Amino acid sequence: MLPERLCSRQTRLMIGGLRLAVDARGLGLPMHISGPTARFVVPWEDAPADAAIRVGWLDEAALPEPMELVFASGGMWTLYRAAGGYRYDIAAPVFGPEPYRIAWFDPAYQTGCIWYRRLPAVIAAMQSPLEYPVDELLVTNLLARGQGVELHACAVVDTDGRGFLFVGQSGDGKTTTARLWTRAGATVLSDDRVIVRQCDGQWLMFGTPWHGEGEFAAPAAAPLNALFILCKGAEDAARPLPPGLAAARLFARAFPPFYDAAALDFTVGFLERLVTAVPCYELVFRPTPAVVDYVRRMQP
Repeated sequence: MLPERLCSRQTRLMIGGLRLAVDARGLGLPMHISGPTARFVVPWEDAPADAAIRVGWLDEAALPEPMELVFASGGMWTLYRAAGGYRYDIAAPVFGPEPYRIAWFDPAYQTGCIWYRRLPAVIAAMQSPLEYPVDELLVTNLLARGQGVELHACAVVDTDGRGFLFVGQSGDGKTTTARLWTRAGATVLSDDRVIVRQCDGQWLMFGTPWHGEGEFAAPAAAPLNALFILCKGAEDAARPLPPGLAAARLFARAFPPFYDAAALDFTVGFLERLVTAVPCYELVFRPTPAVVDYVRRMQP
């Protein structure tokens, strides 16, 4: 069973080393955080947060009017410029044609509001004051403002403390890799979405709540010693990637806000610094335990 915690209407999450303070007293309801996100709840404190978010009801809000369409995801959210910041309209067919949630953030994503439509079905479905996709949208935008990047990857901490990042698209073997390393005694921080940051000169990888099929989601960080681009093949073989190619491969597997030119510029520069500091390889592998021994012998 995954842990579940009752919100005291004020909740603080720590994701990728970013402190997110959520004040849901405006709902007047006890809120539960369940599933992997509950692992990322930390004690409430009055210290400054990286982002402070208030939660309330749509029918009680003075909503910022959408001024300009920025991006339509083609899924459940649409982004507009509004009131000097950014407004996200979030819809789902099960709740009808109108947005059942609207979120607004200032340009730096340091403050924001989330408003829910007051419908019985919406209330019954609430899982967290910052539930998907708002949590990931907030974090990726904070990262892209000078903090780091989120990658489609599996993060492994080996028994000797070395941190390996296995980066890949869907189907490239991230969850398979996670299971192979777990059986070999290693710790997996995530099998799908990993945050990478440079903190005090050290490159770190962080687990996130946004897991893959293996449901690996650890609220922990570890030094990043080597990075591998996954590629399934008939043998286990790794070849070093030149920095330019490595950065391009990583960018294709990153989650920056593609609708924000400044955020993209930062992400490209961040990845260029990352691949010059951390050894990068293309890892062709068979889905067998032998690949774990192969990587361990590389001693990057």
